[in-house]
Amino acid sequence: MSPEETVALADDDRIEEALYPEALSGINVGQMVTGGTVHGGVHQTFVENKLINEAIRRHHLLRAYVEQVVQSLAPRRYHLPSQEQDLTLDRAAAARLVGSQPWVVVLGPANSGLRTAAVALLYESSQAERRLEEILIDEERGRPFAASELPAERGVTYLLCLPDQRERVIPDLRRRLQAYAAHLATLEANLVVTATPAVWAAAGGGGTVSILQVPPPDLAEVVRRECAVHDVDASSIVGNPTICDLLTGATVTDAMRLTGIIVTARRSHPERDATKLVEEVCGAYGDWDDVLADWFGAVSSVRQRLFLVAAALLEGEPPAEVLDVVHSLGQTLGDLSSDRSDGLAETGLRALMSEIKAQVVNGELRFERANYGTAVLTFLHSDRSAHFHKKLWKWAMDLPLRRNDHRQTRLAERVVGNLVTIVLRSRDTRPLVWLSHWAGRPNLRPHVVQALTATAMSDEVGADVRSLLYRWSRLERASDQSLCAIAEVCSGELAQLYPRVSLTRLSHIAHRDSPVVRDAIVTAMSRLWEIPRLRRRIVDVVTNWSEGEPGGRTETAWVVFAALARSEAHPVLVTWHDESSRTGLVGLVARLFDQAEVDEARAEFGESLLDAALLSEASRIRIVEFLEDVVRHGDGGTRRLVRLSKLTFAWQPVGRDMASPDRRDVRDHVVERLHQVDPLTVGA
Repeated sequence: MSPEETVALADDDRIEEALYPEALSGINVGQMVTGGTVHGGVHQTFVENKLINEAIRRHHLLRAYVEQVVQSLAPRRYHLPSQEQDLTLDRAAAARLVGSQPWVVVLGPANSGLRTAAVALLYESSQAERRLEEILIDEERGRPFAASELPAERGVTYLLCLPDQRERVIPDLRRRLQAYAAHLATLEANLVVTATPAVWAAAGGGGTVSILQVPPPDLAEVVRRECAVHDVDASSIVGNPTICDLLTGATVTDAMRLTGIIVTARRSHPERDATKLVEEVCGAYGDWDDVLADWFGAVSSVRQRLFLVAAALLEGEPPAEVLDVVHSLGQTLGDLSSDRSDGLAETGLRALMSEIKAQVVNGELRFERANYGTAVLTFLHSDRSAHFHKKLWKWAMDLPLRRNDHRQTRLAERVVGNLVTIVLRSRDTRPLVWLSHWAGRPNLRPHVVQALTATAMSDEVGADVRSLLYRWSRLERASDQSLCAIAEVCSGELAQLYPRVSLTRLSHIAHRDSPVVRDAIVTAMSRLWEIPRLRRRIVDVVTNWSEGEPGGRTETAWVVFAALARSEAHPVLVTWHDESSRTGLVGLVARLFDQAEVDEARAEFGESLLDAALLSEASRIRIVEFLEDVVRHGDGGTRRLVRLSKLTFAWQPVGRDMASPDRRDVRDHVVERLHQVDPLTVGA
């Protein structure tokens, strides 16, 4: 069993120890934050919602997002290879090709802004009212993409970005995509696929499809244009030879990170000349690694070191608040004894702030160097052992638990923001386990949900976090509160982008025979039910839950169905035109009414069917036909007919007919039609 599989969101120290074996020391020096992540800055605090919202905007290709992309896009060339010659097209010509073909493949190197180049083509080739959608690969980790269950709506242009790893696509993928594109053409929809040349070859290559090859853009122009979008003139900085050297051999991802640093440095220090700004930008781009290595090599004072680490975690808090927690940090890390010493012999606040190059801005501690707080945490993650990481993050996550005032929320935001940033930068998901300390706190649990959602949707560690959610949802030792938090994650924004992944994790949690967890599952499935495109899949999933032994997931299934039946969209009516889902529901209800005992679920769901028949004439027809199919299903139809009839008269007693003529008519119609399909009568 892997270390992650032995760890759940639980408060068991032995489990947490298994997550941090000493062999797994600091890793991944200098990783970069991309995919919509806040790049950090002198006066900037990470907000988890920013990452979540950016992921939604990117993957749903909202018109405002696409226009923003096009606005900052550096000039790109599009090559159209042919047997006679290679044609070089500008964006407008390439867009006309995309608009005239059922599907087009755009090839280019990894990390070269290939997706952005494809988004620009979609924008140029589509009308303003045409919807653009990105198809995400909603597969479990380790399962290659096979192009199954792909969306197909009339008049939509779809973007599919294939993964950069050859092993993540099936050899027959090109042929399947070609058939999919042919189907889209019948709906006046089309498809754009992006891939590296190696991945496209692994997917089958060739075929009757137009292929556009896109080389990387000029990175200096990428930085210049992206800065201009933020109203920052970066010409003097980008033209500096030192910055040019940084961009040599860099990727578009690197250029975007550099852009974020330049924007922050310019806004934070508008008075500085270009030379000073270049020094600041280069230092931040390199995570101040040399500066920090020299500082830790020269500074032996434990108090100064502890103050730097505390300031990095709590930048934005009042300096005195940072100083107050230094002793507890030292105790946790093992650097200080239990006897607190804050006498005159100790270094004071002003000297400490001067030593770490910090200042007071509006009553808050701020580093003078750009991105310095994040750089300190990144340095420690690569320079210290996993045991150190464990103690540091445990201490940080405990800080908000010591407060019960209005500052608890702000402190929690700072801590979890730094935790998410380091997880993304280091691509190490282990610190996420400490979110368990907040899962049972109603005022802190939203931060748990946001952090798990943000990381699960990220480009950096998304697949790893989704895999962890899978393992945690299956682990027997996971606490109820932790599972409730996972259920909330899997019914939020994550489900919008990865519905199959989310429903799989909810299915595992649904096994728990716990009232608290069951309520969380009902809430989660009700939230997902509000997304129309997921309803058929939800019905199939919950139907599958009901096919097991009584209790556990079966009982949860009926509680969920009862909740869904109370919504404006009854499951039977929603799945009416889907033969497979409708057949599954018929068998499900038949089994329910085969039971001798009358339980609450049977009465509640049966009454919901009769309530749905009141909605309209069309609804009445469909509900009655559904109940007829329930009676006809397999053996025992007469027994089910009797129980359904009893339920119908309980729903609308004869004594209340004068007050409710509509309900009376539905009752009489249902009873009459059910007797017409009575197996005993039909057989006679």
